[in-house]
Amino acid sequence: MIIEIKLNGKLVPMIFDTGGKNAITSALKTEFGVAVTSSNEILDANSNKKHVDIVKLNQVETPDGKANYKDVPFIVVDNELFTCLGVGGLIASDLWQNNTIEIDDQRKEIKIRPGGMASLKDNKQAIPFVADANGAPIFSLKVGKFDQARVLFDSGAPEFLSINSKDYPRLEQQGALYMVRQGKGGGSLGVVGRSEIIGNRFLLQVPELIVGETSFTKFRVSVGNSPESLMGYKALHYGKITIDYINKLFLFVANMPGKIEIEADLNKNWDLEVREQDNQLIVGTVWEQLEGEVEVGDVVTHVDGKEIKSITFCESITTGIPALKEKGQVVLTVKTKQGTKNIKIDKN
Repeated sequence: MIIEIKLNGKLVPMIFDTGGKNAITSALKTEFGVAVTSSNEILDANSNKKHVDIVKLNQVETPDGKANYKDVPFIVVDNELFTCLGVGGLIASDLWQNNTIEIDDQRKEIKIRPGGMASLKDNKQAIPFVADANGAPIFSLKVGKFDQARVLFDSGAPEFLSINSKDYPRLEQQGALYMVRQGKGGGSLGVVGRSEIIGNRFLLQVPELIVGETSFTKFRVSVGNSPESLMGYKALHYGKITIDYINKLFLFVANMPGKIEIEADLNKNWDLEVREQDNQLIVGTVWEQLEGEVEVGDVVTHVDGKEIKSITFCESITTGIPALKEKGQVVLTVKTKQGTKNIKIDKN
């Protein structure tokens, strides 16, 4: 979700990220000529830590000038995603603490209302923030009829839902979800940068997730290392979201009544996953079906016989490999420690 917002009088495209902190690039810091006021340690979606500088921008406002903020703190951080998307950083929840935000993905529209919404207080669908949310939209959702999961609505997260690695064992033990696949993987991207740590990966099936009065049924989720479980941008495909920061309430209103089945394509996964590294396509995750055949980091040279000569990070997330988007089965040519192999993989 990219919006335009005025920073110190300049209109800048920014990622709208309810799960992060206000952030600008070092290039913008230099352009604005702002001094560092302090520094702090941040924790990204991979639980990676980094000390960053903090600056204050004199004026932040919406393009129409109706929402205007003074002396707003921003962390200073550079990220290859910012460069790829041509954005100046993040606009996050800490800017909206005195507002109510309404997000309508179908209309590609975000409404900013000053103050809280009195109507939400009596709305039975509205979900209160947890006590220690510290201003972020963190709340509890029912996984099944009885079990609870603590979730952050993070509009900057690409998935519908990912479960925190600390919460996963409890929910599995309670029967609220179950494992579909396990394997090894690494290399996910957070605001601090890529996590190159190769660790266990788990793919889970959730029989039911209840958000207010809406029930999502039978869908897959990943297990992540983020500090919280995350409900991401794809939730907006199914309804409108309102976040009342004043009254600390979250509301999801579905586009259609009744139980919602997640898009079929989101319930299918390749037998292994690929990603870009050093302008090459490499194996990013190996699920159990192919363990021993390939390893994380092996180089993919061809897809269905078509050579992958070079691919940038930006190309990998904006254009990708057409065959991996359009087909349900492909053959990858992979350079492994045992030699070059042709590996047939399915999306199921």
